[in-house]
Amino acid sequence: MRKSLHILFSLMLFTGCREPMSVEEFVKGEGPYTFFVDMTDSTATYDFDFYTRVDAPQDSLRKMQALPLTVTWTSPSFHVFKEEVYLPMEGHLSLFSRDVRAPYRAGVRPGEWGPWQVTVRVTDPPEGLRGMGLVVARNKE
Repeated sequence: MRKSLHILFSLMLFTGCREPMSVEEFVKGEGPYTFFVDMTDSTATYDFDFYTRVDAPQDSLRKMQALPLTVTWTSPSFHVFKEEVYLPMEGHLSLFSRDVRAPYRAGVRPGEWGPWQVTVRVTDPPEGLRGMGLVVARNKE
């Protein structure tokens, strides 16, 4: 019995110390929003989603189509890649808020392994924007 408990405890410790398969972070405020992404695992690909929340009157929320974003990627060796994308403003709508989550990139295999910096700027932020979030999912192959 005692040996079984020791094995069970050891297994719990082992599984509790594993790196999570996804990480999400939300940065409050007006931006720019900076995220640090660990892409050191060369045996994985990575998926990215953006999410946000806008608190405003319902008629304003219904009119929102897409949020223009400037996304800047900075590699571990400080090479910069910049792009313009649009976050579709589709998601859960309540009386005074809209929660949005949308895929951004899937199956990313970076040209350089290591810690990357992702900076997001909202080109024309709507009134009531609460911040920006990034979900990073690591896919083991």
